[in-house]
Amino acid sequence: MVLNVNSVIDTGAQYGWTKHDYQWSQGELVILRKCDHTGDQMQLNVWCSTGTVGSYLNHPRQGKTQLFRRSVNSVYELQAILTNPRVHTDKGYQRVQPAPPPAPAPKRQRSVACPGCSKCYYTMGDTAQHFESGRCNSCPGQENARAEMYQFARQREHAAGANGMFTNGGQQMLTFTGAGQQDWSAGYQAGGKNYHCPGCRKGFTTVGGMLNHMQAKPQCSQSSGNLALM
Repeated sequence: MVLNVNSVIDTGAQYGWTKHDYQWSQGELVILRKCDHTGDQMQLNVWCSTGTVGSYLNHPRQGKTQLFRRSVNSVYELQAILTNPRVHTDKGYQRVQPAPPPAPAPKRQRSVACPGCSKCYYTMGDTAQHFESGRCNSCPGQENARAEMYQFARQREHAAGANGMFTNGGQQMLTFTGAGQQDWSAGYQAGGKNYHCPGCRKGFTTVGGMLNHMQAKPQCSQSSGNLALM
């Protein structure tokens, strides 16, 4: 026998623990009980034949829990548990596991291609701003590029019909409303508000500005439909 039954009972009494039960057939099991400072009942089961000590306590987050210590083979180790039944003693199987490190954020992909040079950017707004800046080799010159983008947008809108790229839910994103469907550049104004957000109707000089606005405003992005530059 690893622990002496009488020593367990006597030592427990010194620390305020009362013998609740003793079961010889269960490995010389001594059951001790005590109330903590909040009035909750704590229980220690001491299997004297093996030196195993089980504590039954209320955990502040987990509720009623159990913790078993193996090979408690001296009265000094038992005293540590009697003093603080939550102590681990490095012989318990229940331990606080460190939280796993957060998963790295997925790397953003440049997946939106410029309709002129096919160079890829993160968003449609970035792609449109690249083209409309006039620095794209396929269409140099800012004003020329912006007019070309407007013409491209009108063609795409006309080809797709009422639910086209620059028309959504009956709300047109292009300011052009007149006749002359084959004159794709008609309606473009240099420096003017050539586009407007289908969500809030705010006007924009460039399609890049409109797309970035809709991306930043959840209420407007929901009105954008499935926009694509190519």
